[in-house]
Amino acid sequence: MSDMDEGGAHGGSWKIALADLMTVLMVLFLVLWLISIVDPKDRQAFVNAMQGEPPIGAEVDDQQLFTPQVELIDLEMKPPVSRDEVEKALKDVNPKDVEIEETADYLKITLHSDSFFESGRATITDATREQLEVLGETLAGRDQAITITGYTDNIPISNLVYPSNWELSAGRAATVARTFIYMGLASSQITISGKADNNPVADNDTAYGRSLNRRVIIFVDKYPEETEKPVSEPQGNPFKAGRVQ
Repeated sequence: MSDMDEGGAHGGSWKIALADLMTVLMVLFLVLWLISIVDPKDRQAFVNAMQGEPPIGAEVDDQQLFTPQVELIDLEMKPPVSRDEVEKALKDVNPKDVEIEETADYLKITLHSDSFFESGRATITDATREQLEVLGETLAGRDQAITITGYTDNIPISNLVYPSNWELSAGRAATVARTFIYMGLASSQITISGKADNNPVADNDTAYGRSLNRRVIIFVDKYPEETEKPVSEPQGNPFKAGRVQ
């Protein structure tokens, strides 16, 4: 009985395969028959529709030819930075290490080099970098010109990296500039310079006076380039060529 059951089940499997084949053939012939009786133009319109193309002779709106685009980001510049915003950005800096002054035309930020830079070098510590990055992020997105000037004391320096105080002062200004650019400021907004031991603010005969002369000054123009400045500008505007103090 067992052998007959197995043989009967095996012998009937060809019927299932034949039924499947007949079904496929019937569908194939049906599709061929439908294609033969459909008008060629209608058939082409059907193919175009399947490919995502408009029907032949149909009017197409220009907007349908393009995939909807993501709404453009509003790139409008932020208003000129205020003294309060700068003070907030530098709130974690020791007040003895930074000075902030404001005039009608610009903000002046003085960084004392001994607290921001390694002695005789233009490199900064991680903590100092974070402080400058916060300031750079605050200044970014504003169409304001920025001038960064480095100064040193009158003690000569001479090594492979900095042959003189000119290179050291310019290098420190460049370090601040690179940090600002990294945080989003456009390089076209920034001008740097190195003044070496020129324009001292204190007597270089004392250690304290020399420490005051080692500094980096950041001038932030309060007026965007396209904004007309007041007719009466005070003397000593740092954004006048050759007048950076």
